[in-house]
Amino acid sequence: MGKRFFIAVDIGTSALKVCVFDFQGNVHHTAKREYPTVSPRPGYAEQNPEDIFAAFVDALKEVTASFPQNTFEAVTFDTMLHSFLLVDKDGVLLTPLLNWMDTRSFQEVEAFRKIYEEERLYEYTAAPLHTIYHPPRILWFKKHAQDLLAKASKVLSIKDWMLWRLTGELFCDYSTASGTGLLELEKKTWSERICQLLGIPLELLPPLCEPELSLPLKNQDFAFEVGLPPGIPVVWGGGDGPFANLGEGCFREGEMVVSVGSSGAARMCAQRPVFDPQRQSWCYYLASGIWVGGGAINNGGIVFSWMRDLVKEEEVTIDPFGRRPLFLPFLTGERSPYWDPYARGILFGLSFFHTPQEFLQAAYEGVAFSVRAVFEVLRRVMGDPKKVVIGGGFALSQTGRRVLCNVLGVPVAVSTYPSSSAKGAFILALKALGAISSFEELPSDFFPLEETLFPEKEASLFYAELFQLWERLYKVNASLFRECIRLGLA
Repeated sequence: MGKRFFIAVDIGTSALKVCVFDFQGNVHHTAKREYPTVSPRPGYAEQNPEDIFAAFVDALKEVTASFPQNTFEAVTFDTMLHSFLLVDKDGVLLTPLLNWMDTRSFQEVEAFRKIYEEERLYEYTAAPLHTIYHPPRILWFKKHAQDLLAKASKVLSIKDWMLWRLTGELFCDYSTASGTGLLELEKKTWSERICQLLGIPLELLPPLCEPELSLPLKNQDFAFEVGLPPGIPVVWGGGDGPFANLGEGCFREGEMVVSVGSSGAARMCAQRPVFDPQRQSWCYYLASGIWVGGGAINNGGIVFSWMRDLVKEEEVTIDPFGRRPLFLPFLTGERSPYWDPYARGILFGLSFFHTPQEFLQAAYEGVAFSVRAVFEVLRRVMGDPKKVVIGGGFALSQTGRRVLCNVLGVPVAVSTYPSSSAKGAFILALKALGAISSFEELPSDFFPLEETLFPEKEASLFYAELFQLWERLYKVNASLFRECIRLGLA
């Protein structure tokens, strides 16, 4: 029957997955390998790129051993956004990988804020000033590790570095690049102006390419080790968040995906770059002229794990009108829409009579309110969504999906698909290799959904009131979080 399958590699924050897709989008095999994030100092979040590459090799060997030889059409990728590493001219690693959880550059954020605002840099990049982006990280290395920055030939993402090893060619795709805070979205070029302000040469950044770029696998030792034929197409792919929209079939104007796993995000597609006058949302590139406006929250499933461990409860029956505290779930600071690394959690309105189950309800609702805060920003900037699909751990939980539907106040289609980012990478490979000429060619049953939920009117109206109080609670306390941290309380 010849070649029938595609290998999609999802480079995640805590694990790498290799998924095998057939032409109809069915998954035939998934291999997953985990790797650690270490924090040698407060604010540091480092990973060993060699650990990630070894996980890739091991998972790929499991996959190829499970299929006949020469049955794979291509290898395609998606990656966690906001990864950062320095390499020398030979590709030798000079630093560990900094992932999105690394906040060591928080002081550089403050030092750069005046220039960022005066130069109106958001209007170039649609990237709020934050520790996840490259500019403050580069400033941190200039201040604290100038010798390493001086030795560096390139600043790369983890995917750039891995694909360099596979193909011998160095590129950063526009999707991954749009998550660095250094890409001028309208021009789709690295920003010379920002590089000048940072005091770095433009050549420190790799050449840019479309996510559809396909080059042959040239590393013969690697090919022999993992059981792939030399020359098999390697499709560059892009960022996991935008690609999750593609994998869920939400790539048209106004279509939104809300995903809540350990963290969470809301992302809505557009046919042009999206800029927020209030600088609360970001915009990243997907592929084929599709852009994704969105916002990400730090605190999703990690909040439930923390609360369940704290109160020793597993299940809860949600009573939208019942007694419980309000919960600001900012256990690890917050990204969108407040971009406040100093924010912390608050249980508001505590009573002697509150129960552990009511604390757990507050956790569900607090995360849903965080999502709604991002949802409202996107609605303000991009208009009402035409379609909303929810996925991740929230969608797997009957309680979570119902709370989220009522809090958002709109119908939501539920997806329990486990690897939407990898599926997005697979779909891109179909287009890159000419199997489809447009994403529009894919039939609706290519994107199965479990059910559509509709908001319960009375509960939704009440949640709208609670959300307003919840937002006021953050705004009133925003200036106090820094004082709390200064005193060593959080």
